[in-house]
Amino acid sequence: ARSLVGLYRYGALLVLALVLLPFAVSQVRTGLYPQLERPWQMIGEGDVASRSRLVPAAPAPEPEMADFAETLELRAEEAPRKRMIPESKPSGVPASRPAPPLAIKELQRIDPGATIQTGPGLPQWSWQRVELGWNGPVTRGQQLSLILLPPAGNLILSLLRVALLFALVWPFLQIGGGGTTWRGLLRRLPGRSAAPLVLLVLLAAAGEARADFPPPELLGELRQRLLEPAECFPACASSPRLLVETSARELRLRMEVHALAPVAVPLPGQARQWLPSRVLLDGAPARGLFRDPAGQFWIELPAGVHQVVLEGRLPEDETVLLPLPLRPRRVETRGGGWKLEGIGENGVPDGQLQLQRLEPRARAETPGLAPAALPPFVQVERTLRLGLTWEVFTRVVRLSPSGQPVSLAIPLLEGEAPTSEGVRVEKGRAMVSLPAGGMEFSWGATLTQQAPLNLKAPEGSDWTEVWRLDVSPIWHTELQGIPVVQHQDPSGNWLPEWRPWPGESVVLQISRPEGVPGRTLTVDASRLTSAPGERATDLRLELQLRSSRGGQHPLSLPEGAELQGVTIDGASQPIRQEGRLLTLPLVPGSQRFEISWRQPDGAGALLSTPAIDLGTESVNARIDLKVPGNRWVLLTGGPAMGPAVLFWGVALVILLVSFGLGRVEMTPLRTRHWLLLGLGLSQGTVLTTLIVVGWLLALGWRRRLSAETRPELFNLAQIGLGVLTLLALLSLFYAVQQGLLGTPEMQIVGNGSHSGLLRWYQDRASGVLPSGWALTVPMMVYRLLMLAWALWLATALLRWLRWGWTAFSCTGLWRSGMVRPFPWSRRKGQTPPGK
Repeated sequence: ARSLVGLYRYGALLVLALVLLPFAVSQVRTGLYPQLERPWQMIGEGDVASRSRLVPAAPAPEPEMADFAETLELRAEEAPRKRMIPESKPSGVPASRPAPPLAIKELQRIDPGATIQTGPGLPQWSWQRVELGWNGPVTRGQQLSLILLPPAGNLILSLLRVALLFALVWPFLQIGGGGTTWRGLLRRLPGRSAAPLVLLVLLAAAGEARADFPPPELLGELRQRLLEPAECFPACASSPRLLVETSARELRLRMEVHALAPVAVPLPGQARQWLPSRVLLDGAPARGLFRDPAGQFWIELPAGVHQVVLEGRLPEDETVLLPLPLRPRRVETRGGGWKLEGIGENGVPDGQLQLQRLEPRARAETPGLAPAALPPFVQVERTLRLGLTWEVFTRVVRLSPSGQPVSLAIPLLEGEAPTSEGVRVEKGRAMVSLPAGGMEFSWGATLTQQAPLNLKAPEGSDWTEVWRLDVSPIWHTELQGIPVVQHQDPSGNWLPEWRPWPGESVVLQISRPEGVPGRTLTVDASRLTSAPGERATDLRLELQLRSSRGGQHPLSLPEGAELQGVTIDGASQPIRQEGRLLTLPLVPGSQRFEISWRQPDGAGALLSTPAIDLGTESVNARIDLKVPGNRWVLLTGGPAMGPAVLFWGVALVILLVSFGLGRVEMTPLRTRHWLLLGLGLSQGTVLTTLIVVGWLLALGWRRRLSAETRPELFNLAQIGLGVLTLLALLSLFYAVQQGLLGTPEMQIVGNGSHSGLLRWYQDRASGVLPSGWALTVPMMVYRLLMLAWALWLATALLRWLRWGWTAFSCTGLWRSGMVRPFPWSRRKGQTPPGK
């Protein structure tokens, strides 16, 4: 029972040590290097470019409308046969659709001559976040005070935690009546419990397991190739001309179609208006006709030039709309009895043609009520964008059922001049024509600058209006009239909206205020990369600037700098260096500069980044110092958020442990021997160090092993020592190999730094950028030190092996003996073996 309790005690002490030591190391390391509190966080990664805060981000532009009707939905198995079918545009949308109403252009919203403050830069980093809450109401007059400890205070608290924890653990290390130390603890280890204890040490020192995750697979390439359309897509077919022949009852269309590849093209007409009764292709009855669910006829054409003739009987209606999904370049008319509208003066048609009967036909009176179609009704949305130039974007959206065509004349605003292609204007009105399946029509226009600007909804019209105002910060606007129904868009930008009733109006009093003098240039981010060589150093400075006006900004390069090149937003610019000054051209908005130069001094004992005067305050300053492969980093310095050399803390721990092990008389090693051995083994892994130290202590324990130990335990200890000796010799060989052929392991961490790259970050900087430095020596110094350590180890190892053999064989190498048989297996008068 005493042995079991002692074994439990030593195992509990071992577990306590395994928990206490990593915690103590973590506390001291965080106190000395606060940036290692969150070692996984890397500040300064990614592009230095940041989105400008001068203007809101413009939404992604809509893709241009194709020249054909809606793309047919193709199944994967049908793709090889039908992938040449061109994509088509929705009916009623001009071929060249204007930009989206809310698209924002920087140059139209910002005046280069205006004085607009850019404001201070914002640091792009975060650390600890603390959420505060109150259980009750809070008044305006109450104040909240926060007490923040500086890094020195955190260091004192970390050291105090470790000291109090060791003071708490120390009473548990007392053995027997008198207070004994670790030295006494090692002396009193019983022989029967030492082997399990050594086994626990070896198990606790096992290395970390790693699992290699497979990289992600790339999918979809074969499907993309299978569904790839023709090279001409979506403009594989076009119609240069169309001939319209009319009579009192018949309509004949002759359309010329040019196809670059086998395609399916839509034919003029619509199921609820007019459909051909006969279709001829190149003089022969057409084949391959089909009608989609919307009632649109399509014809399949091979590559080449074709003549398509459509004939059919006209309905009895007074007005017939003829949609043109594949709009021809020119339309010619022949015949009589009908008035053809929707054709410009030069013969260019709109999205549809309208046939108006010249002589109304008499209809028989039908008793009772007859079903009639609802009159067309639309919504007209006008978005006024007031920047350096004033623009209006108008969008007509159908609200009535889509079964009937719509033809309206929308009045233009005073001073409005449409600029979009395909919009006909007659007597100050825009002629809008929507086919039966068309849902919207839009155009863009310029607007004459005027004050005040009056908006009035017409009375008794077939539409309702919606007005929106997108005004640049260079204008001041006062609103009069009906109230605003909505002040912001979904993105949170100021975009007042009105929904007037017929006859209601809004008056906009617009004036341009004078700018307040202030800061017009802000440096949002900077990154300085230094790559020293043997005789020269290459440097690159990346800057992200925000300016509210054009001009020039000078910055000072270091003494002796030789300019290599300057790029602005990725484009190389011919900018000359005048002494130490470099003048950068500025335009309104956000710009990214990349400046490269060379310094005449190369790598030396002190590697440092030069001081660069930007001429203005900056934020998010990042420094990257590339260490040459032939230099050994000893110390680093610079901004607080940067690299830390942890080797010197490890060396201090090795010194303390060596002092403690040197007081143990179990081995012939003294403090200097343990110190030299630990410093050399520190370049390897922790496992190799534990194996060598455990081997030496196990040999010292073997020398104190009692001669009365049971044979089976003695032999087990001999086998364990033999295996441990082999592992220790292999560990020493590995340490020597790593020291002579590998690179020094200084344990450089912090902000993504390592032995080949040192990174610093500073959130705010004055006109001069911060500087980082590193104290280095040639790699040959490390090689010579490791060579001297290897020679010392070889000499010392000969003495240790002689002592180890003496300890291993002091009471014999092997003991013959067997475990006693169980009592029930003994026979009367039988003498157990070994007696």
